[in-house]
Amino acid sequence: MAESFSNSLLSNTIFHLLNFERYPSFQVALKEAAVNNNFQIVIFTEDFNRVFTVETRHNITIEDAVRAKVDLNAADLQKVLVGRTKVTTFWRPITLRGRKYNLLLVDNDGCFSQDDLSKLSEIIELAMGMWNYAPERDAVSELIGALRRGDRSLAQLLLDELRTAESDMIGVFCVPGIDRDEGLKLLLGFEEKTGVVSFKQPERDELCGVFIKGRSSSVDTESWNSLSEELVKAGASKVFCSAGISGLENICQAFKTISVTEELVGNIFPLKKSFSKYEVALAYNCINICMNGGGVKTAYQQLLKPLGDGNDSKSRQLMETLETFILDAGSSTTGTAKIMNIHANTVQYRLKHIRDILGTDISDNTVIPGLTVALAIRRIEKEVPSI
Repeated sequence: MAESFSNSLLSNTIFHLLNFERYPSFQVALKEAAVNNNFQIVIFTEDFNRVFTVETRHNITIEDAVRAKVDLNAADLQKVLVGRTKVTTFWRPITLRGRKYNLLLVDNDGCFSQDDLSKLSEIIELAMGMWNYAPERDAVSELIGALRRGDRSLAQLLLDELRTAESDMIGVFCVPGIDRDEGLKLLLGFEEKTGVVSFKQPERDELCGVFIKGRSSSVDTESWNSLSEELVKAGASKVFCSAGISGLENICQAFKTISVTEELVGNIFPLKKSFSKYEVALAYNCINICMNGGGVKTAYQQLLKPLGDGNDSKSRQLMETLETFILDAGSSTTGTAKIMNIHANTVQYRLKHIRDILGTDISDNTVIPGLTVALAIRRIEKEVPSI
């Protein structure tokens, strides 16, 4: 019985793939072969972005198969993967026009052996050569590149090609210093939990991209924060995750602010490795103020002037306490004491002294924004005085 399945699979696939008179292209021929023989096929770039897909059954989706693959040793591409519906998948590395891809086959009903699927993949690869087939360009990678450059015209064309509306984009991410496979694994897990899809582009030691609304996406602040924490634990040097952003102009601007602030945001928040759009926006504005100088910068500097220049021990002590209280501890006395390794009563005493010197309530909602910017500027210039 198994042998008849095998013979039928291979002969029927060959019949479709070599029927040059009936089919106008390799893609159409392969789709007919997949539909008639009940298998699914995807060609991926090395970044797990699809360039060709035939999905014929939804009891196991392509995303399910990819997540199962990522859980395996990346070097071992020929494995029987058991998904939630107990189907078999087969992976094969292929090279087309000098570029490396991965070929994924999914056996919908579990009728074929690994040997069958291996032969099937060889037949498909051979047919690619006979049809002179080459995957279309990686529109996803080009899209991410266009968004990062701020090329909105090209980005719009690529979104149309990907059949994605600009309103479907709901956030951007940039993760420098992450292991590629580990980063992909965490992103795919996040997609499974939330229903969100990510267009991603691993580049050198950086993973970046955009989040896209899925069929049933449900994302809250806790989910974003959890993903950021997992990426940091996986070794990322920094994590930028700007959620709740939509529209081409806003997405391009989000990438720009990350690019501008990537090196200096850690100077403002030295205890953090994960940065939301709020920290990034603050850093972006402060960097611009530092670079442009003038009256705006002077106005913020004047807010801290009563505390002194920080050169003597008393002035430095008060300034460090205020910086920690506002920028690091979220205006928490207990948190400030823990970070500075001093008693909470000492923090309260210093804060009272600061209030008296500045002549204002430093916890007032109208005061905190100005102090936050002033202290952030001070930290930037302390680390990079030439900015």
